[in-house]
Amino acid sequence: MTRSTTALVALIISVCALTLATGAAASANSRQPGQAAHRTDKIAPETPAPGGPRTWHALVGGHADGQAVQAEGYYPHVITIDAGDTVVWTLNTKEIHSVTFAGTCEEESCIPPCVFTVSIDISPCGSASYDGVSALDSSGRMVPPGYNWDNSYPHGGTTFSLAFTTPGTHVYFDLSYAGMRGVVVVNPAGTPYPFTQAQYSGQAQDQLRADLAAGARARYDSPPAIASPDGTRTYHVATGVSSPQKARVALDPAASSTAHGRAALEEPGTGASPNPAITVRIRLSGLAPGSVHAVQILPGVCGAPAATTGLLFNQLFDPPAFTLNHVTAGADGKARSTSVLTAPPNFNGPGQLRIPSSGWFLNVAAGPVPDNATTSDACGNIVSRTATVMRYFPQHLHIRVGDTVVWANDTREVHGVTFLAGQPLPPIPDWYFSSPTGNGVPYDGSTYFNSGPLYAADAGRDHVLTVTFTKAGSFPYLDVASSVLGMQGNVTVTP
Repeated sequence: MTRSTTALVALIISVCALTLATGAAASANSRQPGQAAHRTDKIAPETPAPGGPRTWHALVGGHADGQAVQAEGYYPHVITIDAGDTVVWTLNTKEIHSVTFAGTCEEESCIPPCVFTVSIDISPCGSASYDGVSALDSSGRMVPPGYNWDNSYPHGGTTFSLAFTTPGTHVYFDLSYAGMRGVVVVNPAGTPYPFTQAQYSGQAQDQLRADLAAGARARYDSPPAIASPDGTRTYHVATGVSSPQKARVALDPAASSTAHGRAALEEPGTGASPNPAITVRIRLSGLAPGSVHAVQILPGVCGAPAATTGLLFNQLFDPPAFTLNHVTAGADGKARSTSVLTAPPNFNGPGQLRIPSSGWFLNVAAGPVPDNATTSDACGNIVSRTATVMRYFPQHLHIRVGDTVVWANDTREVHGVTFLAGQPLPPIPDWYFSSPTGNGVPYDGSTYFNSGPLYAADAGRDHVLTVTFTKAGSFPYLDVASSVLGMQGNVTVTP
């Protein structure tokens, strides 16, 4: 890239670095919390067009338990269409999400003009059709009706439509949630479809149900209060809890190969560690005795790898692919390997190192040279069950005057702690640009107090809020972005 192009990429990345996240307050006119969790009834049948393009439908996000559990995926995870077809995504929750594509463009000429006229982390940007090359095509923030949104910032609606003009495999992502990705595979026009819309709707329901179940199983064990020599105590509160970062992958034989096996991916301490790492363990059978094989994790799906280049894509996702340790077959044709994936700290939500909801696959090459899935002896798609519980843990805390509370965000999202003290709820997205009222300071509960956005530890930004309470009383607080989801808490302070 030229120096000017490099500077332009830096500008785009810095704009994307806002990393807004989560749903914000909505009015009582919004859908009620009791709406069905698996709203796959919102997926319409594909538009019949004999001999012509079709329109397909997918869902963005989902929820259960009165919006407490939020699924962070696209449903279905993967959709295969023909060139000329259109996909319509529908927001399926009160959380804000986006549908964003970053193409293989390596030159300034394929950067859409809107990049220079709108905030691309907030507003829609791009064409109504996508060729896989354009540097950016995005829904912007998909905002449900009644949201306390500052309308001076243009935003997306509850649906986003995109026509695909060129064959290829495209991994798309949410601008906020680390690991929320989907895949659109585009075949040449006239290629038979692998599934009907009804079948995709069934897949969407199963996948959404599995993600919500993973969220329902998420747990947080509050550490005991820590006593200080002066008799005061320090308490800890979690700003939400995410489902464990792990995946189990079936490695199936490719072509005429007899290789098969399993892989396990695990990322302990996600959100809490400034240097996250993913451990990948692989077990294979059916290999040729003594053979050596390269192993990679690549974007896309088995049989349809996505590009790993692009002005924006490979800057957001650094690295865009991983080469693991080789596997070497023993005399019995079996092999094992363990690799640890790391990545530089990344303040961009989409690019933080996480096992994605979809959009990664593990490929065992036919030989020892990594070839980006040009050859394959075994392959498996990686799927992580991703969801977050939008609650403080504990939600109600009882302390004494002089005690300290530490809130920490160990989730995949951005959260916050705001004591309104009679002040109105701040609008979105303005709150995301707010600065902390203070941190590590005393607070008597009488005035507005705001943490500002709190991020995962590997984002390199504010991660915790520490407050010492100096006056007795009952002090309610909330997450400005997620209060409509019920994310509220209370600190009761006694003398």
